[in-house]
Amino acid sequence: MDREAAMRAHDEAWHRGFADPDLEDEDPPARGRTPDLNPPNGARDGAPAPGPGAFSGVDDSGVVTVTVDRASLVTDVAVVQHWRDFIAPGELGHALLTAANAAIHELVADQLAHLDLDSIVPKAPAVPTVTPARDDSMLTEMLDLMSRFDRDIETYRGQLESMVRATATAAGPNGRVRVSLGGGRVVEVTADPRWAARARHTEIRFEALGAFRAATRQLGNIDITTVQKPASLMRLQELVEHLAHSTRD
Repeated sequence: MDREAAMRAHDEAWHRGFADPDLEDEDPPARGRTPDLNPPNGARDGAPAPGPGAFSGVDDSGVVTVTVDRASLVTDVAVVQHWRDFIAPGELGHALLTAANAAIHELVADQLAHLDLDSIVPKAPAVPTVTPARDDSMLTEMLDLMSRFDRDIETYRGQLESMVRATATAAGPNGRVRVSLGGGRVVEVTADPRWAARARHTEIRFEALGAFRAATRQLGNIDITTVQKPASLMRLQELVEHLAHSTRD
């Protein structure tokens, strides 16, 4: 057999390994919990840390790590090789769910830490002791915009809520893992316990990542940053900034 044929045969065998849930060559049969073993420090032990713009979460047992990007899309799933030494196969779905929502929590915490409130809610400007006549029209426009502010914010909030309330459920390539998304979080993850009792950790990664991606595609665009802010709010911000500069000059 020449080198090219040998490489092709190796690749085909590797792909068949993912497709065959009963093939077992890395993990021992399910043994449930082993209390006297030290739990792992996360599925990424020995793996590169997430890069900039990536956020990882780990389940309570430390055997599953899920990574999301800034759009809350799952970009990676990692499972320690001997995960069945720490959790039972029937707990795999819950471990995936916990790790995924922990990653989303890290993302939200980062967004809140860098949130610029001044760009969202305009501060009421200090009223100058002497208001030039040329500012009368500006102040009139500001009062008109502020009278519409509550109504426009309610409309904006409704658009955001309708987006985050969307739900979707999808399965991995072999139908062994199912993921439900909604409300800006992972609602449910289930895994076939009979399959999980024998599946390799690499196969679990392949199946779970496929399920997360399929559910995301079904859900469509849920990036709330694409929702346009109310025009009245944008204009009010401009006027506030202009008036603040005028009172300082």
